Amino acid sequence: MLAASLMPISAAGAAETDALQQEIDEVLATTEGGVQISRNEIAWNGGEAILVFPLPGESAAPVSSASAQKLQAKVAGLPLSTTEEEPAGVDPESGVSIAASDSCPTETFGNDWYCFYQYTNYGGRRLQWNASKDTYSPVYFSAYGFENKTSSWSNKGGLTIDVRNRSKTGSDQSCSAVGGGIRLWLEAEHSRSSNVGAADDNKADCFWTYDF
Repeated sequence: MLAASLMPISAAGAAETDALQQEIDEVLATTEGGVQISRNEIAWNGGEAILVFPLPGESAAPVSSASAQKLQAKVAGLPLSTTEEEPAGVDPESGVSIAASDSCPTETFGNDWYCFYQYTNYGGRRLQWNASKDTYSPVYFSAYGFENKTSSWSNKGGLTIDVRNRSKTGSDQSCSAVGGGIRLWLEAEHSRSSNVGAADDNKADCFWTYDF
């Protein structure tokens, strides 16, 4: 009886793990250039963009894994960590630390990150970029399986971020300023929002950055 009672629990745990992998596989199958770097993370362009999924049983994406932090340090031009263990707080070699409030990475020196979240209060999946340079051309969320999914955001860098919605359904080009993209919000440097509001919820399709 005891063994039988334990089986559903084990099966449930396996199902949760499989569900997470299915979510990751779906994003990998519908985007280009992504690489799974940990149990719950996908990276593009060597860590320039990283999508983090909540672990089974959790409601928000956790802090960056050791694998992600190594990529983050490389993108930011910081010394790479040599440890294989997941660091807590500040990684002494990479200089990367994690803010407990929203888990968007920041650094003790160098460039900070900006993040977009699937749900309000920084919940669900987290899509993040390093603010190492301006993005004068639009970055399309569709390239990362994140279009129409943003409900909160955190900008820990020194760039202003212009977030827009497509003016034509299904057309990424219509998200740009030239294409008639509809501005949803501007993110001032070192600011954040736990709720974009009902009018802008799940509408973000692209963004670009400015340094002013």
